[in-house]
Parts: sequence; structure tokens; C-alpha cells
Amino acid sequence: MKKAVIGIIGCGNIAKDVHLKNAFSNPRIHVKWCADLMQENLNYVKENYDCENLTTDYMDVLNDPEVQGVMILTVHNVREQIIRDAAERGKHIYVEKPMSTTPRESYEIMKIVRRNNVKLVVGFNRRCAPIVQDAKRILDSQSDAVEAPWRYKRYGNVTKLKEEQVTMMLMRINDDSASFKMYAFDEFAGQGTIIGEFCHFFDLACFFMDKEPVKIYAEGWARCNASVTITFEDQSICTIFDASNGSFDHPKELIELYRGGMSMQLDHYMQLRVGGRVDVEKIDYPLEYDPYPEVTEGEGTNLYINKMRARNRQTTDSTVLGSVGVNKGHYNMLDAFAECILTDKPSPCDELAGARATLMCLKARESARLGLPVKISIDEYDYVIS
Repeated sequence: MKKAVIGIIGCGNIAKDVHLKNAFSNPRIHVKWCADLMQENLNYVKENYDCENLTTDYMDVLNDPEVQGVMILTVHNVREQIIRDAAERGKHIYVEKPMSTTPRESYEIMKIVRRNNVKLVVGFNRRCAPIVQDAKRILDSQSDAVEAPWRYKRYGNVTKLKEEQVTMMLMRINDDSASFKMYAFDEFAGQGTIIGEFCHFFDLACFFMDKEPVKIYAEGWARCNASVTITFEDQSICTIFDASNGSFDHPKELIELYRGGMSMQLDHYMQLRVGGRVDVEKIDYPLEYDPYPEVTEGEGTNLYINKMRARNRQTTDSTVLGSVGVNKGHYNMLDAFAECILTDKPSPCDELAGARATLMCLKARESARLGLPVKISIDEYDYVIS
């Protein structure tokens, strides 16, 4: 089997938690290099994976002619230069979110990858989660679906309102600020959860809507704890509620979608529930990591909660907690990156999507601090590059 030869730049927490195991276990990927400034991270790679080459200088990775692509998993305020160096050497790029932190960075990244004709994949992995893929397919096929015969209509078959055909979307995020490194809240480094976390959900909203955002309004704090409402060009609306003072004893994410007499709930990547359709009602999804297989009571996130309660009964040491893992699409997105390298397939989340999410983050921060809605214009992220 032909394999994509890649190097991993940045072997810290996100690499240890997700990307290293996915890359080394993928049969279509050969990890030839791992690079990190910290020797302890390289020691971790050496102890847990069979990597040919370890280095503290990422240019060693980029100067290897056999390397076809790189995963850039560094902190986000240093990624632009690494992307530039990689693109200039013809390496395809997978970059963790956010792709950039300023409009200028977005412009420079878009310019360098396009001029060098390399693929760039932004790590908005939720696009590739099985539950999201299914929900997107069901939402897009809604116009062809047979209307549920039990739908109550006071006046029978009347002309449909235009408002019925837009999408209303709600995302609830239960997060815990204690789990973040302080870097995430540094005003000039991580820049808060609107930059570091909301970017995921802004991209996901755009993925579902297939429309451009035109206005954004945020209440709360730019650093953490905020509610953001996005208006799209067809008057579809998405509201994202993020609490950074919650508990991981309960599921983190709930997404709801409504359109044309249909409703969907994406319950923490474990269960998709559909109303108003006769062809599908519910789909369950297996856990990606389950340290408590003996707990089987409940379904969807009730099962998740029961497993977390079992964890809490078994240990009081936070360093050895066996957390339940749901499938948020990390492996699938990395596999799509390999597909880009091996078959020239388009990126599942390209530099334009990355630039749009960055701008939405910046506009949301501005709105939260102004206390006013802020307009979004397409020429602020879909740049003309001379």
C-alpha cells in the first residue's frame, strides 16, 4: 500500500492526546519525523512510538525530500512562519486550529499555499465526525424527504413561509476552564476561548449552513463564558452558548438544527435524533475510547454520564482518570489529509474556511467588548491575491 510520508511538528498535549496515535496507527501514513523544541516531548514519542527521526529543529523535517506533508501542532501564535517554510518547500500542510490569529496572517497563509500549489487542511475535525456527516446529509436531503404524515397543520396544505426554509441552529458547550493551560487565556498568546475554541463551532456552523455569515453579536467575555449569535446571508441563525465554568461529568456538546418542519439533535457525538422525518429517527455512534465497557445502562449521553459516574467512583486521582472518548472526527480528518497527498483530492477544510473562522473569532471578540452587533463582509476574508 502506498503511504503518505509526513512529519509532525509539535508533539505537545494535542499531539499526545490525539494526533500521534492516529498518525502512527493509520495504514496510509508513514511518520518519518517528529519535531519539538522540548526534549521531554520527544522522549515521550520515543517511548511510545516507532519514529525514525526525532529533532528539535523543524527545518530538518522540511528539508527532507521524502516528506510529502507535515502536521503543524504548535501553539497558534507561531504557526504562520512554519506554514510559510513548509509551503515554500512544496509540503502539504495539516494545521491545528485556529489556522491564524489576524487577518494579515490569514492573507499571508492563503497567498503562500496557493502560490506554491500545496494543500492546506485546517484541523476543524468536527466536520469529519460520523454524526456530523450523517446530520449534514440528512439536512441537505430534507427537500427531497417525504413529509411526516403526523405533522399538525392548522389550515392544511398552505403556502410555505420563506422562514421555514432557513436553518435555525443552537450549540451548547459545557466546558471547564480548569482544564486549559493558562496560555489559552493570555491576551496576546492564546487570546481566550473565542479564538481558541469558538473557531471550531464557527466553522461547524458555516459547514452546516452552506451560507456566508453577515453579522455576529456576542455577549459575555472575550476570554471565556460567552454567547454568540451569527446571522447568515439567507437569514439563517446560529447561537453558540459556551460555559467555561461547567463540569466534564456531563457531556460537552449538544447541537440542535431546525428546518422546514424537521428537527435534529446531535448529542455529544453519541446519538443523532431526528424529528419530522419518516426515513430516520435515531442513529447511535460507538465510543472511540471506552475504559468502562462493563457499564451498559442507558443510551446516548445517559450512557456517557453513567460511565463517568463509574469513573468517579473508582478514582479520586485526576492524573489517572480514564475519560470516555467520543468520535469527533480527528482520525477521519487526518485520513482525508492523507487522501489529499496520495490522490490530489481537495482539502476537506481549506485555507479559505480557516480565514473565515479566524475573522468570525475576531469579530466576536470585538462585539463582546463593544456590546454591539458587528457586520461581517466577505472581502474581509476571501482575499484577492495579486
